[in-house]
Amino acid sequence: MLAFHLAVAIALAAGIAVGMDAHAADYPAKPVRIIVPTAPGAGLDTMARLVAQKLSEKGGRQFLVDNRAGAGGAIGMELGARAAPDGYTLVMFTLTHLATTTIPGRQSVDIAKDYAPVSWVSSMPYLLNVHPAVPAKSAADLISLAKAKPGTLNYGSTGNGSIQHLAGVSFSALSGTQLFHVPYKGGALVINDLVGGQIQMSFTVYQACKAHIEAGRMRAIGVTTSRRASALPALPAIAETLPKFEINTWYGIAAPARTPAPILDWLNREVSSILEQPDLKQRLAADTIDVRATTRQEFAQYLVSETKKWSAVVRQAGIKNQ
Repeated sequence: MLAFHLAVAIALAAGIAVGMDAHAADYPAKPVRIIVPTAPGAGLDTMARLVAQKLSEKGGRQFLVDNRAGAGGAIGMELGARAAPDGYTLVMFTLTHLATTTIPGRQSVDIAKDYAPVSWVSSMPYLLNVHPAVPAKSAADLISLAKAKPGTLNYGSTGNGSIQHLAGVSFSALSGTQLFHVPYKGGALVINDLVGGQIQMSFTVYQACKAHIEAGRMRAIGVTTSRRASALPALPAIAETLPKFEINTWYGIAAPARTPAPILDWLNREVSSILEQPDLKQRLAADTIDVRATTRQEFAQYLVSETKKWSAVVRQAGIKNQ
């Protein structure tokens, strides 16, 4: 009897595996939705549409971007996590969306449990920018100024617990300075108030502040990556002054947990093929965007390390849901 039950179990398991393989062999058989937890026009949205276009060309079916902004990305992230694990709903998310899940009470999504990683997509530095009236030409100058006038320098972010907020927290902790955080409801508002002098500094991606820097409306004094950006070789890395300071704002793709492995493998293979195109790499590098292929396992390990890193920052800073 035991042998009979074992044979049945093996047959059922084999049937399930065959079913999964057959399902993956037909994938994609209909349009695929890529949820983006930000509004249209943002950097994440732009990258998602680029990847969606390339996947549509490769897969023979449409990959469509579905913007679900709101609640700091929680709406889109929760929608993706609750979707059917059949490969027809994906989510492209950022470091900010991961970091906010480490804030107690902020989100009901656990990325490690609710999502199956597909691929790391890209990363870029933030630029530390100051208003032209701030007498600091480098990170070292800014630290000296902040220590001389504790609590008088304001920095803006896209909200409590956003990566720009945590960047300021990390910078302040490592430099032994007191900076005042001013949360906003969007990146454009941060830039407007920095240009207007209502705040003195901010951490901003290059594409969003390039025109203002070139026009002299703000001054870039450092990049947040551990090394200088190849597109901005004259701009020092903040790590040259604060060796432990490093922030890569990255984008990644994931599917709902329990999505069949053959489908995840197909997605990883096709996304990797897109990211390895030399013309794409060169075009995005001009905007300080680094694209490279990873395995599913490599991206999963990276998510674990990033969660651990930012959980510690949130805990040490005492950041709570607001």
